[in-house]
Amino acid sequence: MVIMVLRLSRNVKLTNTTANGPMGKLRSLVGLSAVTLLYFGGVAFAWLFGRTNEGVAMVWVSGAVLAVWLCVADRRGRIGALITCAIVSEIGAGWFGPGWAMGAVLTAASLGEATAAALLTRRTLRKAWPAATIEMAAVFLIGTALVIPACSGLVAATALHLVKGVAFGPAFRAWVLGHGVGLVAIIPFGMTALTRFSAWGGALIDRRHAAGTVSDDRSRPSKVLASLLMLATMALLNVCVFEQDIRWPLAAPLVFALFAAVWADVLIATAMPVLVALIAAPLTAAGIGPIAPGLPLAADRLQLGLVYAGLVACCSLPLVVEHARRRQEIARLSRSAAHYQAKSQRADDLIDELRRVSLTDPLTGLPNRRAFFDSLAVQSASNEPACVAMIDIDHFKQVNDRLGHAAGDTVLCHFSDLARKAFRASDMVARIGGEEFAVILRGISVEQACLVCQRLVDRLAETQITTAMGAVRVTISSGIAPIHQDGEAAMAAADRALYQAKREGRSRLSAVA
Repeated sequence: MVIMVLRLSRNVKLTNTTANGPMGKLRSLVGLSAVTLLYFGGVAFAWLFGRTNEGVAMVWVSGAVLAVWLCVADRRGRIGALITCAIVSEIGAGWFGPGWAMGAVLTAASLGEATAAALLTRRTLRKAWPAATIEMAAVFLIGTALVIPACSGLVAATALHLVKGVAFGPAFRAWVLGHGVGLVAIIPFGMTALTRFSAWGGALIDRRHAAGTVSDDRSRPSKVLASLLMLATMALLNVCVFEQDIRWPLAAPLVFALFAAVWADVLIATAMPVLVALIAAPLTAAGIGPIAPGLPLAADRLQLGLVYAGLVACCSLPLVVEHARRRQEIARLSRSAAHYQAKSQRADDLIDELRRVSLTDPLTGLPNRRAFFDSLAVQSASNEPACVAMIDIDHFKQVNDRLGHAAGDTVLCHFSDLARKAFRASDMVARIGGEEFAVILRGISVEQACLVCQRLVDRLAETQITTAMGAVRVTISSGIAPIHQDGEAAMAAADRALYQAKREGRSRLSAVA
């Protein structure tokens, strides 16, 4: 029933925003109605089956359900819940409990207790749940298990003693145990379930808006199966422990709850104390189990069963919040590491891009003068035979003067494309000046280099280049020299050969032996 109201209440304000439309108001009304019904059901059960000797109710979960709602609802939802729960609490006390007059006092004490528990939960767990600190969990446990139930129990037990003549001590003890265990066990589980169902609901809505369909997480079936197995194991373990009389197995449910607090999902870990209370308390109250013998009164046996469930809750909650905090911190560090790794990769990519740009001619995309001379220095330091060719476009200034610089750029780009296709991938073609180009031809002799460059000279001479200002034909002159141990000397020799080709009439090449 608790899960049902949490599922219905996921549409109520969990943050600072809330739905103000008709559907949002309808969902809030449905959630409030469900909380009220659950509260009334808990009140009726407590007065009918959870009290003895005409005393106070010894099992009380309604206050915890109301406290969870008060933690997450907006102001209107909190006020509405307090009013409706006050009405049904008075009805339950009048019909099934100590009467209408006494019911008003007990209702005030119960509602004050739920409100105080909600305020404490919001201060300690709500903002960081489940990744709270050990200190926050300790304050929550002390407040909900002792301080708040003791204050409300003092009011209730005093009123019952003065009006009904009920013994103060047993009434106070029963109130504190029943209400304290209910708050400690139910509130963490309720907060976790509400947060989980709200996240699932929001994810489903986001997926519908994004893709029009809902696709389940592939890992969810395995997680659900593992969670169901852990719950079934805990239930079976409790039944086995509390259906026999040996006391040493009492440590088994507590150890398993601590194991779940470390390794299980938070929802399953917080459900363990609730499961213990549902099994241990009824069996112990019925006189079955290792802690029932020796206690003739059912009230005492029930209280002892509740004490055991409360012990499991108090021991497991600090581990739950501490490991949730550590997992959250590890996830944050992982995200930070991934973020900085992405930043570093982006910086490396940017450095590589800047290096590439600094070595590339922006117009033709060929290596620039700096890249060429770096490669020439490496080539001259090796023992591999190679040649260098200096290439100059003939009468290029006339192209610029007659057709404009845009046409000149087109000519340069066209020649660059022809040069890329004319030379091998192992060769290096670079633009080292305005209309000046240089080529490193690796692994060939001067004669072979002349054959390659001559094909480029002939191909360009036969090509008509189309520009925005009309068609144009250009030629090139080339000078070739071998590369020995001095790259600059090879360039100087190739430059002299280039000018020799120009003096001989251009559109030709000249080589240095």
